[in-house]
Amino acid sequence: MTDQVLAEQRIGQNTEVTLHFALRLENGDTVDSTFDKAPATFKVGDGNLLPGFEAALFGFK
Repeated sequence: MTDQVLAEQRIGQNTEVTLHFALRLENGDTVDSTFDKAPATFKVGDGNLLPGFEAALFGFK
């Protein structure tokens, strides 16, 4: 793929995504994080993540 095609791709249904994340409670306690290990890879819409987490990713590059 060209750089231009990669720049135009956006996250949507069935997109494979690799990213780092930290899940924290309102009091600041960290429940889970990938920042001290390898990033997480998943497919958006496969039912393995909370719907709100996936919805927040839609449209990102």
